[in-house]
Amino acid sequence: MSDFLDYGVIKRKIESEVCSEHNEYSKFIKTAKGFQINSCCESFKMKLTEKVKKIITKQTEIAVQKMFKKVFKK
Repeated sequence: MSDFLDYGVIKRKIESEVCSEHNEYSKFIKTAKGFQINSCCESFKMKLTEKVKKIITKQTEIAVQKMFKKVFKK
């Protein structure tokens, strides 16, 4: 599954977010098992986690559409 995820896109979007409470940026780290988000507080981390879920969902939809186009093109 992670072969078609563009972690660069996810990293840019997540690291551009600023915590409204502490005015700090988060850190997105790709790991062997997926990724990790380091942030200043738990509420900011939860907000970023929800954003990552939406980004991954969108990337998955795009990847599936591309796969179907290739399959039905032949």
